[in-house]
Formats: sequence, C-alpha cells, structure tokens
Amino acid sequence: MLYLLNNNEPADGLATLINIPHSDNSYDPCKPDCYMEHLAAVNKKMPVVAVEGIYNEFGVLLIPKDANIERRVLDFLVGHKMQKELDSSIGIKGCLTNESLLRQFNEFLSRYLDLTQIHQDNHFEVTLKHLCTVQQIPRILLQKLTILREQLPDIFEQTLFSSWLGSMIAIEMELSPRQVHNVFFTGLFHDLGLLHIDPEIVNKQGHYSDDEWHAIEHHMCISRAIVRGSNACDTDVYRGIMEHHERCDGTGYPNELLKNKLSYCGQIIGLADILFHIRTRQFSRLGRNMADIVPYLQINSNTFMFESYQAIHNIIYRSNLGVTDLINREDFPILPKRLIEQRIKLKKLYQGLILFNEKLSSSAHGKRCRSFINSSNHIFRTFNRSGLSSPEIIQWLQRLTEEDFEGAHLELQEIDAMQYELLWMIKRASRLLPGLVSDEITSPEQDSSQITKMVEQLQQDLNDAWENYE
Repeated sequence: MLYLLNNNEPADGLATLINIPHSDNSYDPCKPDCYMEHLAAVNKKMPVVAVEGIYNEFGVLLIPKDANIERRVLDFLVGHKMQKELDSSIGIKGCLTNESLLRQFNEFLSRYLDLTQIHQDNHFEVTLKHLCTVQQIPRILLQKLTILREQLPDIFEQTLFSSWLGSMIAIEMELSPRQVHNVFFTGLFHDLGLLHIDPEIVNKQGHYSDDEWHAIEHHMCISRAIVRGSNACDTDVYRGIMEHHERCDGTGYPNELLKNKLSYCGQIIGLADILFHIRTRQFSRLGRNMADIVPYLQINSNTFMFESYQAIHNIIYRSNLGVTDLINREDFPILPKRLIEQRIKLKKLYQGLILFNEKLSSSAHGKRCRSFINSSNHIFRTFNRSGLSSPEIIQWLQRLTEEDFEGAHLELQEIDAMQYELLWMIKRASRLLPGLVSDEITSPEQDSSQITKMVEQLQQDLNDAWENYE
C-alpha cells in the first residue's frame, strides 16, 4: 500500500533502582543500576551463576562462588559497591559465543528475503564469518549482547543489522581490514549502554521529559565505558560509539558536530541504524524492500558522509533487487492530486518554519533552540535540493492521465516517499518545541506569547499534513 493510500519485591531491592544519567567519567560499573533488573529477568530463563566470589569495595565477601544470581541476591547487592564489575564475576549458561553470534546473524538475515539477497549477491558470507570468529570477543561483551538479545530484542536486531550492513559499506568504501573490523565492533557494541538505563525510558513511545532525554543521550558514554573496560577494541571504536548519533550537517547529538569533526565508524553505523528503522518499520508495513531506499538516501544526502551513500547505492545495485511496485491502475488517477495537496501542506509548513526561525533567533537561547534551528536549516536545504518545490513538478502532476501509468507510476512512488521523509524530518524537529518554549524563551512576555501561538500553528499544520499517512 502506498503511503497516501493508505509479584511483591522488597522495598529496598531492585525496584528502588533509579538510573541516573552518566557522563563518561561518572559511570561506575561497580555500582548497581538498572542492568541488575535485566539480570534478574534473564536468570529466570538462563541460569546466571557467580564464577568467583563477589566482594564489596572493602574486600568483604558478599556472594560465594557458584551461587545462583537470582533476584533476592541482586536485591542484596543493590546496597553495595562491588570490588569489581559484576559481569566479570558472573557467567550465563547459554551465553553467546563468537560462533553462536554468527548463527544469530544468519537467522536474522534469513527472515528478510531482500537482506538475504544482498548478503549473497555481494558474496558477504565468508567475510561475515571472518568478522565474527577471527578475534575472540571478551566474555563480558558477549554477556552484554546475550542480555541485550533477551531483554531488548529490537535493539539486538538493530545491532545485528547495523554491524552487518556497516561492515559491507566499509568494504565498499575500500577501507582497510582493520577499519572494517572497527566498524563491525562499533555496530555490535554501540547500544550496550541502553541496558544501564531505566527500561521504561528505553521502551517509551512518544515524547521524553528532559530527564528522560538526558538519560537516553548518555547511552553512548556508557557504551564507550563498557567497551573501553574490555581493552579489546581500537580507539576508533570508542569514538564511533560516541558519534553514532552525530550528523554531518550538525543536526545530531550530543555535540552537534559537523562533517570535518566526525570519523568514519560513527557515520557508517549511524546511517545503518537509520536504514534499519526504515526497512523493519516503514517498509515491513508496506511490503517494500531495500531497493526502495533510494529516495530516502537522496533526501538525506547531506546528513551522512557522501562516500557511505555511494557505497550503499552500489551494494543495492549489485543485489539485483527490484523496486516494489505499490501503485495499481485503479489508484493511479487520484494519486497526482493527493501528491499536489500534500506538497501544498509541506510548503505551508516550510514557510511557517522560516517565520518561526526568524522569531526564534532573537527570542530564545539554549541547546534546544540551537538544535531546532540547525534541524530547520537542514529541512530548508533538503526541500530546496529535492526539487519538490519546482513548479515544473506540479505542472507535470496536473497533466497526468490514466494513460501515463506505465511511464509515471514509479516516479509518483518516489515523489511520495520523498515527501513522506521531509514530513518526518519536520515531525522529528517538532519534538524539541515543547521544552524549547517552556525553558528557553528569554524575550518579553509579548514575544513569548507570539512564539507560543506560532508553535501551536506549526503543530496544527503538522497534524493536518500527517493525516494522509495515518
């Protein structure tokens, strides 16, 4: 279908754990946090056992060797700072190994015919086996991946996808074997920090509060600290983990870095993460495949490194995947009109954003304000570069008749996908608005009231434009 056609716990136990956002220096693996809640849940399915005695920071034995690390044991540990990282003192029966990790990749790919075809047509089977088995992954990191699989299965699938596709992109970019390994490990480990953040925040649908967003932002710092503690990876991996949410145009986080400040690992894995969400969410609902990703790459061509876009284009082209045909002859006559209507709504949003940015520049200060202006400028550049604002496109759409189906229906499909992605960019940027208005408006009350009204109008226009996709 086309978008437009369409039990009682102790009061002082694990239940009292509150995840406090960590900086890279403040994260302490010896202190209990929400990770212990995940351990308690996993222990019900896969025995978790102490492989050595667990001591507190003063050398007092807390848990003897071979003890079952069940909930009551973890409740007891909550009140103690341990001598060592807990993961180094425990073992999980049935924990992932290098070899079983390879099986996880193959099982994941087998569920998607297009991913299997990409894998085979790019002759990646031997390379993936090499990446999984040539270097022993430390037990602590394999345990983290095991718990990620059991507790956050969607994040684990994203981990598999991004390390698989990211490595393929790195090879297509002709990076060195060491750099390809760095991309692979960045993909495997970049979201491990989410295990140490309150699961209610990680799994939340909708808007984050300031504290929740602050916690999510710090998962990169925690992931880096976990991997750095294993001493198993190059510094490029640590940097890639920290940068996988940064974007070349400055619209990313946590530091809004520009292209000349970013490394290859984070940008390749960041792109792979985005493609995972498009493929497994939007495309799965619509019956589309990776060949349909091209309009999204065109719209976002300045967001990541150009070389990585070129690489994914080559990979898809080599895979001989066909673009999914979602338009039938019965729907074709009404689609040009709907695309024109949607373009008008996008244009109204575009003009509203311009006026709002002008007002915002003189009336607000702070990180959200800066992020929103950066995001809006990216939207302006993308809209102008896409050609969707061209009057020639409108004139062409107005001239289409049913007889033009064979020559035009795939182009309409591409225009629809590009307009959808532009609207999604605006929707993402709009998430900054509530906190921006409440916390960062520094102008007189009259200006503040005017900005509030402009925000309400933008939200109304956005909801109106989004109705066509719901």
